[in-house]
Amino acid sequence: MEIVITVVLVLLATVLLVVEVALIPGFGVAGLLGIAAMLASVFYAFFFVGNVAGWITMALSGLICVSLFLWALYGKSLDRLALKKNIDSNVKGEELEKIKVGDRGVAKTRLALIGEACINGENVEVKSEMGFINEGVEIVVVRISGGTLYVEKVKK
Repeated sequence: MEIVITVVLVLLATVLLVVEVALIPGFGVAGLLGIAAMLASVFYAFFFVGNVAGWITMALSGLICVSLFLWALYGKSLDRLALKKNIDSNVKGEELEKIKVGDRGVAKTRLALIGEACINGENVEVKSEMGFINEGVEIVVVRISGGTLYVEKVKK
């Protein structure tokens, strides 16, 4: 009966850790319960089944943990949470020469502080001076510092 309890604890720990890695990324309740079940299975095996079973359970638990870590690190399980949009524009010297303070343009992407805009026909990366600016909103360059264009919404 002790072996069955040990196996059930290892399986429960594995299921909880898989749920933590695949469904609920982060370090939450499922992860803590999975770790607790894994430790409980090792202690239970050592104290109630024997040293050999304890070492086997510990090795199996370690293998499961390393496998889940590698799965989370190299697998596709976290791709659905990752940001997929890359901003491939940057401000170059020649573009900076064409853009001056006071020039107007339109936000091409949502400026969640940093985004892309079209100013004087140039697609450039800009930084919002004050808060978020939605896509398609008219903007004005308020300052240029260190190769960064700072913009605000055009006040009507």
